[in-house]
Amino acid sequence: MSRGPSKTGGRAQENVPSVLLQAQENQKVFQMLGRKCMTLATTVAQLLLSPNNDHWIKQGCGVVCIVKDNPKRSYFIRFYDITEEKLVWEQEIYQQFAYSSPRPYFHTFPSDEYQAGLNFASEEEAENFRAVVEEKMQKRQHRQEKRPPPPPVSDERRSTLPLPPPPGQFTNGPPSPQTHLPIPHSGLNMPAVSIQNPDITSERYRALPIPNDRSKSKKGKKKFSKADIGAPSGFKHVSHVGWDPNNGFDVNALDPELRDLFSKAGISDAQLKDAETSKLIYDFIEQHGGVEAVKEELRMGGEDLGGGVFVHYL
Repeated sequence: MSRGPSKTGGRAQENVPSVLLQAQENQKVFQMLGRKCMTLATTVAQLLLSPNNDHWIKQGCGVVCIVKDNPKRSYFIRFYDITEEKLVWEQEIYQQFAYSSPRPYFHTFPSDEYQAGLNFASEEEAENFRAVVEEKMQKRQHRQEKRPPPPPVSDERRSTLPLPPPPGQFTNGPPSPQTHLPIPHSGLNMPAVSIQNPDITSERYRALPIPNDRSKSKKGKKKFSKADIGAPSGFKHVSHVGWDPNNGFDVNALDPELRDLFSKAGISDAQLKDAETSKLIYDFIEQHGGVEAVKEELRMGGEDLGGGVFVHYL
């Protein structure tokens, strides 16, 4: 069941969909907004956080909305996983909210815990998203300016105000009302959202500015490709004798030099395939240093490996 338009100040308002999502996907997002909530901007983006303000950590790809939450009388940037159909992360747009767009497709703002970034799939929707955020910030600022200043605190009342606790004796107060869903350091483990025209690429992600916009460069770890993986040094090809304890030697794949040696020794293919006879031949080769050692000895004209040695050994 989709949420219909709501009236605010005599004017009907409707949820704003994303052109990157299909109609049923937009409806799914609208249903996740909550009671008396409305999205003023909807788009697809990657959510990134920077715990130390020196690099970005990608949390996942999902749908991000600017939500007007009427029960809470505030506006929020909310990040949804439409596959799991749940709200994953949110940040309230408070009065002194500092929203910046260092790139047309990449916007940043401070959350209550870390610096946050949105890597948008559509620059057009990113610009609209920024415009809505700034509009709501300006309206909130204007409302604040119109409010009369609070009455001054009398000396008598000031003397009754409690003093702050000394260092090391702070108590655990209530959680901040602005960010209700903390992000684990290991990421959100969110599946990617399927979009028809994805524009988020690995090249764009690597080109994002560092969170604190410091000009000093840091050399990261060099990425490698298949071309960087060379052959191991000191590599030597090792021939296999082609013997199986149950089926004997594979006569079709037998080394030509060994076949010639077996032929001189009068050993037939049937004997090479015989389990017991082939086992004796295999043991002989192993005792003389393996296939390569036997072949090398043959090339040097070794008398100990003449044809008669196999007959004697067998």
